[in-house]
Amino acid sequence: MIIPPLYKYLDVSGAKLTLRNRTFKHAKPSDFNDTEDLTIQSIFTEDIEDATKKIMSGFITVILRHLDKEPTCTSPMKDKIMAIQQFLRANPGAINLVRSRLMNPDNQIYDIEYLYGRTRAIITNINEFMQGIRVLCVSTHKDSERMWTEYAEGHKGVCLRIQPYLSMDSKFQLFRPVTYRDKRPPLYEDPLEYLSGTLFGDHETQNKAMVERIIYTKTLKWQHEGEYRLAIPIGNDEEPWNTLPYHPDEITELYLGLEMEISDIEELVGLAKQINRDIAIFRAKRDGGGKLIFNIF
Repeated sequence: MIIPPLYKYLDVSGAKLTLRNRTFKHAKPSDFNDTEDLTIQSIFTEDIEDATKKIMSGFITVILRHLDKEPTCTSPMKDKIMAIQQFLRANPGAINLVRSRLMNPDNQIYDIEYLYGRTRAIITNINEFMQGIRVLCVSTHKDSERMWTEYAEGHKGVCLRIQPYLSMDSKFQLFRPVTYRDKRPPLYEDPLEYLSGTLFGDHETQNKAMVERIIYTKTLKWQHEGEYRLAIPIGNDEEPWNTLPYHPDEITELYLGLEMEISDIEELVGLAKQINRDIAIFRAKRDGGGKLIFNIF
């Protein structure tokens, strides 16, 4: 995947720490401005009662689609599914009989409270897992008025261009774009997708896909940011961290805000040149129409 130019907006104190320590801060989800970011609110698009009805009516359909495939769910559910598969293979004309028995409201599989409790547990577990992800957020825009205002201290801060150092197999090659939607995505668009995955799916692959959907999806409210993300999980035996070093040659451009203090400019330019003597430095100004532009400093 070709990565476009990527920019990190920083306030003055953040810029000094980033350049002085030669590290970028990687935030955890609870630090984000968007309180719903990197979380899920629901498993299904519909409420649990409607999802349960779809699961009840589609249960046999899902089994028939996987009649000769071994279930991947755990026992005792796996044993029940295998028994149903075996019976249907031997008695293909008994589909309606099996369906009517499985529609029995006393069957725990279809108990609304049971499924609701399991849904809440899944949501809680995933949201807790996401707190172990560390994310570096950047933008494809260096001239965004809103970004300069909201993330660069009202034009008093800076914007840094990050460019992966390919010969060093840079982690910055792993930046991926954010997709913007009307609402935060549910884990499953269709309850039968949930059922099929639960009974017969590759759970490890599914879990990875769900986590990635959560990480790289935001609501349209944030579309102006043109965001890319680098998401790194904390390892099982790893101490929690929030900063990672970068290679000096990966900071290739420094953009100085319109409202920067002279003393801050001098300090930040000095720090930047200590890191990368070839860094390109620009100062923001406005053209005759008030548009933000940059001149070589």
